[in-house]
Amino acid sequence: MNRRTSSVLMFVGMSVLISGFYLAFFWMKLRQGHYNVEGGSVLQLSWYLQEGDRTEGGFTVSGGNEEVRFYIENPSGEIIYDARIVKTRLSSGFTAEDSGIYSLYFGNLEPLSDKRVHVGFRSPYEPRRFTPFEILGLPMMFGGTASLIYGVTGLVRALREQKT
Repeated sequence: MNRRTSSVLMFVGMSVLISGFYLAFFWMKLRQGHYNVEGGSVLQLSWYLQEGDRTEGGFTVSGGNEEVRFYIENPSGEIIYDARIVKTRLSSGFTAEDSGIYSLYFGNLEPLSDKRVHVGFRSPYEPRRFTPFEILGLPMMFGGTASLIYGVTGLVRALREQKT
């Protein structure tokens, strides 16, 4: 293999590796739930938890004054966590005291502006689903790494042959 072919192979391998990394990991972060909350309305997210299950996560708010009213209700309808008004972001967690449906509420208190809430809470029983980006990104990373290594070894061989 000559130097030019090895250099092109290295460039292609690096490009595929970086693209695969971007697809697999950047999109994984963006995979969290994104919800629009219209002015004056409330977003409710609910899931089943068994007694003793621990759920952790967080959310960020964008749009308007970047504030929402946030609280969590247990299966009996009692508020077990009330953050009142949250500005921009919150990280939190809780342990289920009873089995049943727990609900997270995000209230947009501004009647004239919509908010976008990026939620990262997850039920421990929610199955892990891979996105097409993750499925495509990981093989791209491996293929890019293989192409890069093959290109580097070819370039080293070509340079050694040139010396002799």
